[in-house]
Amino acid sequence: MAFSGVYSNLVLYLMRDWGESSAAAANDLTNLLGTLFFTTLFGAFLGDAYWGRFWTVIIFQLMFAAGSVLVSVAATMQQHHGSTAANKAFLMAALYITALGSGSYEPAIASLGGDQFNSATEKARYFNWMFVACNVGQLPALTGITYLENRGAWALGFWISSAAVLVSVPIFLVGAPCCRQYRPGGNPLVRIMQVLVAACRKVRFPAETDPKLLYEVPGAYSIIPGCLKIQHRPKLRWLDKAATVTEDDRIMITKDTKDGEESHNNRTPNVSPWRLCTVTQVEEVKGWVGILPILIFGAIAQSIFAQFATLFVEQGALMDGSLGKTRFKIPPGSLQIITIIFSSFGAPIFDYLVVPAYRRWTKNTKGITSLQRMGIGIVSTILTMIVAAVVESRRLHLVHHGHINLSIMWLIPQYAIGGLSMALLMVGQMQFFYTEISESVRSLGICLTLVCRGLGNFISTLLVLIITSITSHRGKRLGWIPHSLDQGHLDYFYWFLASLMSIAFVLYIFYSRQYSYIDQSSLTQLTTPAGDNHELKSFDHP
Repeated sequence: MAFSGVYSNLVLYLMRDWGESSAAAANDLTNLLGTLFFTTLFGAFLGDAYWGRFWTVIIFQLMFAAGSVLVSVAATMQQHHGSTAANKAFLMAALYITALGSGSYEPAIASLGGDQFNSATEKARYFNWMFVACNVGQLPALTGITYLENRGAWALGFWISSAAVLVSVPIFLVGAPCCRQYRPGGNPLVRIMQVLVAACRKVRFPAETDPKLLYEVPGAYSIIPGCLKIQHRPKLRWLDKAATVTEDDRIMITKDTKDGEESHNNRTPNVSPWRLCTVTQVEEVKGWVGILPILIFGAIAQSIFAQFATLFVEQGALMDGSLGKTRFKIPPGSLQIITIIFSSFGAPIFDYLVVPAYRRWTKNTKGITSLQRMGIGIVSTILTMIVAAVVESRRLHLVHHGHINLSIMWLIPQYAIGGLSMALLMVGQMQFFYTEISESVRSLGICLTLVCRGLGNFISTLLVLIITSITSHRGKRLGWIPHSLDQGHLDYFYWFLASLMSIAFVLYIFYSRQYSYIDQSSLTQLTTPAGDNHELKSFDHP
């Protein structure tokens, strides 16, 4: 609620009260959202590696609360002292504080909630209900708060949002004494660097072709905390050099065996991890490398979702917001409720209706894979932009011929299809990123979906800047996205995005058909029993 209360209508606030152009306001918002979603990686890293998830939530939740209050103060100062440069700098600094706080605690609180459950079914149920709760929490902001803001009460709307996040802090602390938390698992970047360094040190050695001869510790558990062994996959064979046992490595292993030295974490003590890595470590790095193209495709697709709170809102502000014959006018930002509704119900409908029908039709008991789900989501983003382009073309036709403004209700289809595509793409991304990396860094895997959204917002900003510069001939003409959209061609920009996504979809199909999944049959979700030394008491700092 607090997040949507600040960000859902922000583009109109920057245009109306701060005099920004359409492109500048859209870029300011997408830069903020990009920062917010990109910092999820920062929060997940700190929670998994150093601070622990509980303290990560506390620290960044307080930062988000402080930033929200500062935004409210900036809006109040603007009402009384005008839109000065100092006030603008103060506002933007406050907004970036909220972006850092909100983005950093989101993956930590999601993972902390999952830690409270043992079985995979309970965890899945928790994540589903958390997704629904987050969407429901946005409804008051997209109705009541945006209504107040659209009538000029920006400071009041921001203060209500600040109150919501301030109330959430003590509510979270009430459950803290019963909260299960675990010690940080260590820095995954070190393990990645160890594999890369070990592979480079053996660049002159041929990679071992027999997977059984690659180095691995005995037993079912790997040397990575909280992670079972990952089976070898015949791809990126040059990384296998890190697990290839040379003659020098064999001498050290034999020496340790004769000396009877005890190993640490099942590793032979005198074999440096910067020289010889296990198969599981190598496969962990292969997982990160393999998901990078999917991350890029996902970010391009997420750039479409950046339009929902920017250009779609600006488009709606120029349309007739009257609800029938009443005097009530629909705030343009409130139409994002349609996206929330369709994204909330789209995922369960897809799972309970579409997937079973697909299984019966194809006789495939596995159903639809995460890559297939994402592919359907990408197709939906293409349809979203096609519908948006057609509607905007019709709106401009009416404006240029002196007719009344088109009803804002015509934006519902593009918001609805966009909501379905968001549900398909984001759920598919979460499923893919969660399962295709090692168990010890699955919090980072969860946050990669939000990182995609962050990159998508930056891509949107870049595309708007490039298209505006090219079509306006560096300010000599109005271009496609001028200050007044009635004088531009926003529909051309929407057609451009649809074409870009079509090209990305073709490349996505080519890569996804070549992708090799991790063998999930060799993995099990580890559960640390109460009282184990991996578990901390509620308020203990790691």
